[in-house]
Amino acid sequence: MDIGVAYRELVKIDVSALQEELLALTDADWDARPIRRASLAGDSAHCAADSIVMRHEWVPSYSKRGFKTLQESLVDWARRNKRDGRPLLPLMEERNSETSVFTFPDWFRWQARVFPIVARVLEPIATPGGVLTRALFVRLPPGAIISPHMDGQTMATRAHRIHVAISDCPDCIYTISDTSFSMTPGVAYDFNNRWQHAVHNRGDVPRINLMLEYLPDPAWVFPLPLMLQPFGFPAAAPAQAAGPAEADAPDHDAAATR
Repeated sequence: MDIGVAYRELVKIDVSALQEELLALTDADWDARPIRRASLAGDSAHCAADSIVMRHEWVPSYSKRGFKTLQESLVDWARRNKRDGRPLLPLMEERNSETSVFTFPDWFRWQARVFPIVARVLEPIATPGGVLTRALFVRLPPGAIISPHMDGQTMATRAHRIHVAISDCPDCIYTISDTSFSMTPGVAYDFNNRWQHAVHNRGDVPRINLMLEYLPDPAWVFPLPLMLQPFGFPAAAPAQAAGPAEADAPDHDAAATR
């Protein structure tokens, strides 16, 4: 979303416990469910980052291979890479006026840590009908570069892109237009992904962020995202029935990950 500036700091919170847990993960843990690489990242630069996907939006236009469901896309990727596709599949699907949002198994592993952080981060921008459309951990290895680009998918114009810095990686440099900066652990940044931006991890440790996207104004949501209500997320008004969730897809057509 174009917020009119390169970025703005929303809140600062304690992420030390989450940092400890994420830094203890092995490469195998990060590669257990490469959902983003399989179907959500739009180019090789973004695929260089490891991720643990908890929630993510998807629409058929994201598919480079013409799949109609995320499930088909994920299963196809798993088949081509000789992997079991079942662990990649989403467990739940919500639909709203703009997109479908899928919840994956890792949401339930990490929700106790993530819920309080997300609730606090969204306080400055929360709206009565807003929807959390993305929640994932992203690890950018030392030396990795995400080349300059501007996110062009429709949701990039509608949703807030938020990065919560988890690891201490002062040599990971972000550039948005003509502004360069590094992120401070525990600070949540509302990130302008509609301006040209790039990332270069010049350090010798991986950069780990919690990446969120928040859609503030869908016309309707179905079913209600009940799992968010106990933590203070406002409910959106239901409007239409949605079909059951499915899971499998090729590559995301738009670059949108750091």
